[in-house]
Amino acid sequence: MNNRRPEYLVPALIAGAVAGVFSGIPFVNCLCCLWIIGGAMLAAHMLAKNTPGPLTAGDGAIVGALTGIVAATVDALMSVPLRPINEAFVRRFMESLARVAGQLPPGLQDLMQRRTSTGFSLAGFFLGLFLSAAIFAVLGVLGGVIGISLFGRKKTPAPPPPATQGPTDATV
Repeated sequence: MNNRRPEYLVPALIAGAVAGVFSGIPFVNCLCCLWIIGGAMLAAHMLAKNTPGPLTAGDGAIVGALTGIVAATVDALMSVPLRPINEAFVRRFMESLARVAGQLPPGLQDLMQRRTSTGFSLAGFFLGLFLSAAIFAVLGVLGGVIGISLFGRKKTPAPPPPATQGPTDATV
C-alpha cells in the first residue's frame, strides 16, 4: 500500500495565484467567490493528476484551504497598487446612483466620504488580509471537496483473480 502523502503546496500555490489575480482585478473581481471555488477545483485537479492512488475529501479540503489562503494573499497584494482605481470606480458609481435615485442618505454619503478619503493603513491591510484569508479558505475547502469528487476518484487496480486449476481426475 502506498502511504505517501500528496503534495499539496505546489497545486495550491499555482491555483491560488491564478484565483488571487482574477479576484484582484477590478471589474473581474465581481465573481471573486467563484474564482476561489474554481481555483480550489483547479488545485484539486492538479493534485489528482500528480498523485497516484485515490484521494479523499480531506485531501481536497486541505488543498482548497491552502489555495484560498494563497488567493487571499495575492488579492491583498494586488489591492495596494489598484486601490486608487477601485476608489475612483466606487466614487463614480455612487455619484451615478445619486443622480438616478435623487439624493443619497446622509449616513451613506458620510461613509463613502470616509471610505474614499482614508489612505493606506497597515493595520487595515492586515485585518482585511486576515478576514479575506478566513473567507477564502472556507470557499477553498468547498471548491477542493467538489474538485476531488469530480477529479480525484481513481480506481485502484483490482488484484488479478486467483489462478484456477482445471478439473482434476481423482478417480484412481
